[in-house]
Amino acid sequence: MNQIGNITEDSSGFSLLRHRDFCVFWTGSFLSSIGTQFTTVAMAWQIYELTNSPLQIGLLGVARALPQIALLLVGGLLADAVDRRKLMMCTQMGLFSTTLAWLTLAGKASPQMLYIATVFLAFFTSLEQPSRQSMIPNLVPRPLLAQALALQGTQRYVPIIAGPSIAGVVLAVWGPAACYSVDACSWLAMLAALILLRAKIPQGGGWKTISLASLHEGLQFVWSHGIIFPLMVLDFSATFFGNVRGLFPIYARDILFVGPKGLGILYAARAVGSLIAAGSMALFGPVRHGGRWIFLGIGIYGISTVLFSGSQLFWFSILMLILTGAGDTISSILRSTINQLSTPDELRGRMSSINSIFTSSGPQLGQFESGLVAAWLGAQLSALTGGLATLLVLAIVAGTFPRMRRFENPHFSTG
Repeated sequence: MNQIGNITEDSSGFSLLRHRDFCVFWTGSFLSSIGTQFTTVAMAWQIYELTNSPLQIGLLGVARALPQIALLLVGGLLADAVDRRKLMMCTQMGLFSTTLAWLTLAGKASPQMLYIATVFLAFFTSLEQPSRQSMIPNLVPRPLLAQALALQGTQRYVPIIAGPSIAGVVLAVWGPAACYSVDACSWLAMLAALILLRAKIPQGGGWKTISLASLHEGLQFVWSHGIIFPLMVLDFSATFFGNVRGLFPIYARDILFVGPKGLGILYAARAVGSLIAAGSMALFGPVRHGGRWIFLGIGIYGISTVLFSGSQLFWFSILMLILTGAGDTISSILRSTINQLSTPDELRGRMSSINSIFTSSGPQLGQFESGLVAAWLGAQLSALTGGLATLLVLAIVAGTFPRMRRFENPHFSTG
């Protein structure tokens, strides 16, 4: 077997292309994520057209977030109890997007309809998400897991960059119904990908394992694990304190003076940094000292947030946001890899659901926190204190959990 530096050829990022099932699954997931952005953009536009209320737009986010947080644990239990592929197939509900398209074309769209559809979409997303995250270790060899998770992570960032832009064009030319139709087709793409998988997916423990005792087992595993739990705490703290996304409108209008166009660039900058980091990690393979790289990534994230807080130069602000995205993604992918490698397959769904609660609630609560502090101290001090708090938590976790700092990738080959 050829050697490339310290990493075997089988551990190179391009080796993922030889794994058919992973490529099929990635393609379906990618198209599905793009489609989701079409519905998100169309719903926000449509409800504002119907109500002329910015508050109603915000309530769409609440209607989406609350069911997801509440039902993720149920999704984790199901992911460990039944065939994950079959569960995902049952949750590919393009029916709702199709219904939204039909009601819009019929002139029967209403805010109530959009809220109900949002709740149902959040319901099925919550049931599907732990299975989607837990599937990757069943599709690639363990030495390729870090690259596979990195490449899977690009699905979060490419759709965020490209999806809304394309959806905006479709919305302007053909209207909301066309956006919903695109999303419905993307659900079908994910369903087709799941049907085409050849890998044998573990069946799980069966319906009898869905119980409070089973949930307690998952919670106890995460709580008592010397690496997984502190990783979740670190992720939540970084996204809670260091999230400056909610401050972008203030920076665009009142600090950087770049207006709406500049605001769009601010939103995209962090996603660009995330995409660069995820793509690089997928291509160049695993790192040996995963624990150190996690701390390095969050350190970059915190320091860049501090530097962004006081910037009045647009180009420098963009650069700092790109670095925050890159730093956060480096740590996020490595945290996910460690979580998956450290968790038995029969507990992976429950672990993923618990982790999703931390990763989902941190940014959402963080936007509220940053806005609250900005109202009290101003936007720049809000961003500054958030970045400093992130670095403080990083130092505390590094001192309290030295085992996490010393973690090494067991599948890194020195050949």
